Amino acid sequence: MFYGLIKAHKQEKSYQVRVVVSAIGTPCYGVSNYLVKRIQPVLNENPIRLKNSKDFINKTKSWLIDKDEIQVSFDIVNLYPSIPLKEATLTLLDQLNKSVSYKNSTKLTLTETKQLITLYLFRCYFLWNGEIHELENSGPIGLSVMVVLAESFLQYHEEKPIKMATTMIPLVYLKSFHRYVDDSYARFSNLNQAEQFQTILNRQHSSLKYTIEIENKNKILNFLDITIINNTQGKYEFKVYRKNAITNIQTKPHSNHDPKILKAIFKGYIHRAYSICSENHLKDEINFLIQLFTENGYDEKMLKDISNQVRKKRFANKNEVPSNSNKLPTISLPLIPIISPRLRRVFRKAGYRTVFKSNANLKTLLTFKNKSKLPCNSTPGAYLIKCKCSKVYVGETKLQIRTRVQQHQKCLTKGKLNQSALALHKVNCNEEIEWNKID
Repeated sequence: MFYGLIKAHKQEKSYQVRVVVSAIGTPCYGVSNYLVKRIQPVLNENPIRLKNSKDFINKTKSWLIDKDEIQVSFDIVNLYPSIPLKEATLTLLDQLNKSVSYKNSTKLTLTETKQLITLYLFRCYFLWNGEIHELENSGPIGLSVMVVLAESFLQYHEEKPIKMATTMIPLVYLKSFHRYVDDSYARFSNLNQAEQFQTILNRQHSSLKYTIEIENKNKILNFLDITIINNTQGKYEFKVYRKNAITNIQTKPHSNHDPKILKAIFKGYIHRAYSICSENHLKDEINFLIQLFTENGYDEKMLKDISNQVRKKRFANKNEVPSNSNKLPTISLPLIPIISPRLRRVFRKAGYRTVFKSNANLKTLLTFKNKSKLPCNSTPGAYLIKCKCSKVYVGETKLQIRTRVQQHQKCLTKGKLNQSALALHKVNCNEEIEWNKID
């Protein structure tokens, strides 16, 4: 299914749309996930790649930051639609061929891996306005193998400019360079060198276009969900960055969710604050979160208690005993206030772990059947056509069934009876063939 997600944070660009081709439920979805689980570890060996914001912050701890240096971020324009599939596939296969870990993780040969990628990416089709279309040499957002293909392609085309920067005259002093998907972070001695490196990046491949964002006059740069502050004292300070599109609306405490899930949402934000914020920005972030959730209807005292629990747990010196609850058999039940907590205690005594799922809400009711349906007879397979004389014709085709039916009709019109048994039957029968009732 083909649909678009509005980029709400890009108001200045007239709210661009991120195009997605959903592969959920298709044969390629499961195979794609299988390949990704085995390819990802190979790509993670590259020191440039970032796992998340916390990984970036941990890397900066070893840096000595000069007060006059420049920090910038690079963004790739329309990453996934820009990746040339054939070229990127060869790049990925070359990388896998050099990897011992990949060969040990699967029984698939490189030839078989290539066949799977080719099968699922090179024939990417989607439904739009009742018609089936195909993406040519361009990968969709929505299939996980596209992520590793793009990552491999970028790693290959980053290697050369990084080497060039250290050998060209005049020298471009690239102090650090890291990337998360299509967002890169780099440090330079001055702005001129940053712009030179951007030029080098944009020369690597005609499909890849890099834009640059430079720190402001206060030496502050936003990268991922982090605000990075050069305090001119040799180290960076960090705080949480929120885009302008953030509405501060959270799941309401009276919504149809397990109370533990509602508390876990707030707890997750608190953990993120501890993972990202420097000590001098942590208190402000926690106070902001408490105020935010209070405005959404949560009890302020409960929020403060959760915040204190997280703080004590993170700074506790004693080692926690790992819980075995996740290894227990799991039972999923609808959430029913008052009754559900009692059921949880009963099942816990019996040796089961209980999780609760929300009942139907407005969203699920309104969007339950909103997926576009494939046009009638738009797939290959077996089909049955009846004649009013009580005889039936059963056929099988690799084409769309409706296309094959049209071929039968053309054979009848043009008198090519040797190419269609249906056409031959119609010539010798006075009854009508039910062309519009195909089973």
